[in-house]
Amino acid sequence: MIVSRRYIIIGAGAIGSHLAAHLTQAGIPAILVARGEQLEALKNAPLRIHRLDRTDEVQLTVVAGPEELELTRDDILVLTTKTQDVEVALGDWAWLPLEGTTGVEPGDLSADLPLVVMQNGIASEGLALRRFARTISVGTIVPASYLDPAEIVSLTEPKAGFLQVGALSNRVEEDSDLVARLVADFDAAGYLTRSYDDIELQKKVKLLHGILNAVDVLDGTPEEKAALSRALEEEAKAVFLDSGEITALPPGPDMSLLRASFGAGATSDPRAPRRSTWQSFARGKSSEVDFLNGEIVLLARRNGLSAPLNERLQRLLGLSHSLGEPPQTRHVSDVLSTVTL
Repeated sequence: MIVSRRYIIIGAGAIGSHLAAHLTQAGIPAILVARGEQLEALKNAPLRIHRLDRTDEVQLTVVAGPEELELTRDDILVLTTKTQDVEVALGDWAWLPLEGTTGVEPGDLSADLPLVVMQNGIASEGLALRRFARTISVGTIVPASYLDPAEIVSLTEPKAGFLQVGALSNRVEEDSDLVARLVADFDAAGYLTRSYDDIELQKKVKLLHGILNAVDVLDGTPEEKAALSRALEEEAKAVFLDSGEITALPPGPDMSLLRASFGAGATSDPRAPRRSTWQSFARGKSSEVDFLNGEIVLLARRNGLSAPLNERLQRLLGLSHSLGEPPQTRHVSDVLSTVTL
């Protein structure tokens, strides 16, 4: 069967490169939008994916930006940048005329295309809906890391990762068909994929785990990190419930299902991917802390509540990034020194 739709994946970090490679391997057209060293590397060589027992090489179609593409009505845009880069990317991609159109009639602009947002946290959805009526939110649990251009580590097997998919607008029938198409394509690409009517609630639950990414950047014993993680999560749950943002926490993903889908080897292998915030600090790039722990701080401030642990961690890592410090420069005790658990 000929597949006419294309996935235009905007952002060539670990998630974007991983998705482009798996769609390509499944025979589903995908174009990856990259920049800098990643762009140059992928123009001249295939993406190398280091697996448990092998290295796959996938030749990707790569472009530098919208100026190198003619978008059509069959295209699906997928935004895989970090949250802090979402606003600029949306401005670059929203108001482009589609191929063969004037750009002024309904359906003539790239903003009329489906947009899939795949960021941690819950901030990018609102930014996207300001421009794209058909915004689909995807929660990702994809253990993959990218530290070197054109190389990622992905050790999960048999599944490539877990994706939670749901529509944000109220165009129920049309978006239901779109969600079903995305689920089918992501499944074909090797992901464990589930659709949700309450995707915004699911993303809030996932945020409770996302705020723990920052702990990976700190130095400390496993016991110290576990204690801080528990305290951060309990504080975030209290803020969600006390603010009325949610009335009850639904259960998270079935972890036994995820373990069976990802395989046991991925967690014990010394190459196992580190969390995304650690990867950002290791590369000297900005991190999503302001949109993870900072999201809890924002919610607390808006509702007259407090989130001292999440605020302390956000401030500490904001300072650490501004000083150019690598991971493990700061210690767990730096977070807890003025905050009582």
